[in-house]
Amino acid sequence: MELFQWLALALVVMLGPMILIHELGHFLTARRAGARVLEFGLGFPPRLLTLFREEGTIEVDGQRMLLPGSVRLPPGLAPGQDVEVRLEPGPESLPRVAEIRRAAVSEQEPAPPAPWRRGRLTALELGTIYSLNLLPLGGFVRMLGEEDPSHPQSLAARPKRWRLVVLLSGALFNILVAFLLMIAAYATGVPTRAFVQIQEVVPDSPAEKAGLLPGDIVTAVNGDRLEEGSTELREWIRSSPGEPLELTVLREKEFLTLTATPVLTDGRGFLGIGLQDWPDPASAERYSLPRATIAAGKSMAVVVLSILNLPRMVSSGQVSAAEAVRPVGIPGILGFLGYALKQSMEAGIPFMALQVTALISLAVGMTNLLPLPALDGGRALFVLIEAIRGRRISPETEAKVHMAGMVILIGISLVIITMDIVNPIIPWSWLSR
Repeated sequence: MELFQWLALALVVMLGPMILIHELGHFLTARRAGARVLEFGLGFPPRLLTLFREEGTIEVDGQRMLLPGSVRLPPGLAPGQDVEVRLEPGPESLPRVAEIRRAAVSEQEPAPPAPWRRGRLTALELGTIYSLNLLPLGGFVRMLGEEDPSHPQSLAARPKRWRLVVLLSGALFNILVAFLLMIAAYATGVPTRAFVQIQEVVPDSPAEKAGLLPGDIVTAVNGDRLEEGSTELREWIRSSPGEPLELTVLREKEFLTLTATPVLTDGRGFLGIGLQDWPDPASAERYSLPRATIAAGKSMAVVVLSILNLPRMVSSGQVSAAEAVRPVGIPGILGFLGYALKQSMEAGIPFMALQVTALISLAVGMTNLLPLPALDGGRALFVLIEAIRGRRISPETEAKVHMAGMVILIGISLVIITMDIVNPIIPWSWLSR
C-alpha cells in the first residue's frame, strides 16, 4: 500500500501541477493572442463536473446579448433554433440573458409576456468552460480551430508569430518553472554529505547474518561517519574481506550497531547488499538567492548540454546505446518523483524532491519542443514551413499528420509504460517500505 501512496502523492503534488503549468502557458498566451479557448480542464476527461463558465454572447435575430456563465442552456442548443430569452439590464445598454429556453415551433403560439423575447438564435459563443475531470494527470486546453483557420477567432487564424508563441509557451513555461524550482532547491539547502540506504539484502549473505534489513540507513563504519555515501561504503566492503565492520545503522528513528564481516569473492570483499545514497540532513548548505540562481543556471546548462552531446557520447562509447535510448513513461516518472519525495520527507531536506521535479519539468519542456507530429514542436514546425513557403499547408493535411503522429506516440507510450511496470528504473521495492 505504501507504494501506491507515494505514487499517488507524486502524481497529485508534483507531476499533475507540472502538466497543469504546461497547459497554463498555452491558455494564457492563447487568451492574449485573441484565440478563443473553449475549455480549460483540470485532469483529463471524462468530465466529472463543470466548475464554472465564463460570460459569453448570443445573437437572437441579429441582436447581440451577454450570456452569463451561470445561465443553464437547453441540451443541444445551436444556431438556427427558435428560442425565448428572459432579459435583464446589462452594461452599456447591452441586454443580459437571465434565462433561455427553446420556443414552441407553432406560429400560432402567442408571444411570451415581457420580459421574455422570442426569436431565431443566429449566433452562440459560449465563454470558456473550467472543468474538473476524472483522471488527475494535470490538465488540457481546448481551443477553437487549432488547424482550421475558417473561424476568425480560431488559433489557426491568428498571425504566425502569435501561433508560435501559443504553441511553444507550454514548453517554455515548463523550462521556466524548472529554473525556479532549481533555485528553490539550492536556496532550501544542498546536502554536501551522504549516508547509505540499504535497498536489498541478499539471502544467506553476510549482511543478512549480521541482521541488516532493507531500509536501514548506514551512517558510520568503525566509528567513522560516512561522507561520500555508497562510493565510500563500497570501498570499505571491498577492501575488508574477512575483517569485521562495525556499522552504525539508523532504523525507524533508532540507532543500532551491527557487526558484518565481508567474505572474499572474486578477489574482494562481498557483503550482499544493494546500496543507494541517502542525504545527511546535518550537511545541508543553504545558498543565498544570487548564488542559488547562478547554481541553478549552471545545473540546467549541464543537463541541456549533456542531452545535446548524447549522440556523440554514444558514438564514442562513453554511454552505452541501451542506457541512452531507455525511455521513461508516466509510471517511470512517477517512480523517480515518488522516491525523491520519499527521500525528502524522511530526511527532512526538500532538495531531492525539488531537484528531481525541476529536471522532469525541464525534460517535459524539451521533449515538447521536438519537431515531431502531435507535439508542440511539430505544430510549430508547420508554422515555420508556412512562413518559409509563403502559404499554409492545408488544414486537412496538417490534421492527418498530427493524428498519425498521435497514434504512433500512443503506441510507443504503451510500450514504454509496459517497460516501466515490468522493468522499472526505480525498483518498486524502494517505495514499498
